[in-house]
Amino acid sequence: MGRVAVIDTNFFVYALFEDYERHEEALDILMNLDKWVVPTITLYELIWQLAKMGVPPNNAEDMVKQIIEEPRTEIVDDRRYLLSAFELFGNLGLKHYNDSVILAIAKEVGTLASYDKKLRNRAMKVGIKPIPEVLE
Repeated sequence: MGRVAVIDTNFFVYALFEDYERHEEALDILMNLDKWVVPTITLYELIWQLAKMGVPPNNAEDMVKQIIEEPRTEIVDDRRYLLSAFELFGNLGLKHYNDSVILAIAKEVGTLASYDKKLRNRAMKVGIKPIPEVLE
């Protein structure tokens, strides 16, 4: 198996919208991965984000369909990570719980595609490689 990464919600947002500054980079990274590990919480967060952005439901459905029907996508049932996520909290509050679930999965995979600086920093502290390697 080649390049594999857990994909964070914001990474899909950047890849889906051409007017975002990092669109080309996110799309290029996704296209060069052999497998996209997608926690179910990422899909829920994506739908919530699309709703906040005012994306019509039929367009949101098309976007989610693109992701789940992509042959490289492996949707991970994140229920088995619900308790281990608490171990990754540190002194953070519950508002960081979703990210902790994503981190728990990324800890097994070893790589996380995200533009969330706080999440990337947390990932590196537990030995997870962030993609892209450097944010400018």
